[in-house]
Amino acid sequence: MTGELVKAKENLKIGQRVEFYVETDDTRYASRIEDMVDDTLEVAMPMSRQGVPIIPKDNEKLYGVAVGNQCRFRFFTTYKGKGYKDGRIPVWRVTMPEDMERFQNREFVRVKVNLKAQVNLVDEEGTIHDCEMVPVVDLSGSGICMAFSHKVQPEAKAVLGLAGITGAGVIDVMCRIVRCTPVERADGSVIYHVGAAFLNLPRATSNKIIRYLFAVQRAIIAKGFKE
Repeated sequence: MTGELVKAKENLKIGQRVEFYVETDDTRYASRIEDMVDDTLEVAMPMSRQGVPIIPKDNEKLYGVAVGNQCRFRFFTTYKGKGYKDGRIPVWRVTMPEDMERFQNREFVRVKVNLKAQVNLVDEEGTIHDCEMVPVVDLSGSGICMAFSHKVQPEAKAVLGLAGITGAGVIDVMCRIVRCTPVERADGSVIYHVGAAFLNLPRATSNKIIRYLFAVQRAIIAKGFKE
């Protein structure tokens, strides 16, 4: 199921390929799981292209992707130190994540959220139009869908301001409109769901969005169990 939250301990295994992004770096570092001990993962120490070991700061947040057969698992963890596996393989020691998000390869999962976005559309001449405050339909680490009262031309650009993401402050980012779909509401009126892709969003900011979406999904699941 795309976007399903799963238990990490039930889906990670020794020898599995994993990839990491450190908090302020857009570089993807390849690794693999060497061991799983209690609440700790030991993963092969990533190296730069020049063969230099990558050493994060203690307690630095890491964004990880574990590679499965038909999907990938996205998770967050914390760097706890370095060492050696069997006295010879250099490793990172990171916390075992509780949850992971299963998603199809190359796909960012969108989650319904209760937020509003401040949007300034930009026309072909580069003129920035007046600000509009619109509801957010759903959100992912790479894009957003918003509800407009009017049509928006695909391929147009927009300046987006988004607040309410824990730890991110106000996110200001340029977007490219990728689609505009009319939606008829129960009262017969029509609104437009406008999808936009983030342009040049820093990895650290994308990670904060994804962490926020994890929290939203956990809350939805918990509510479902209670009901």
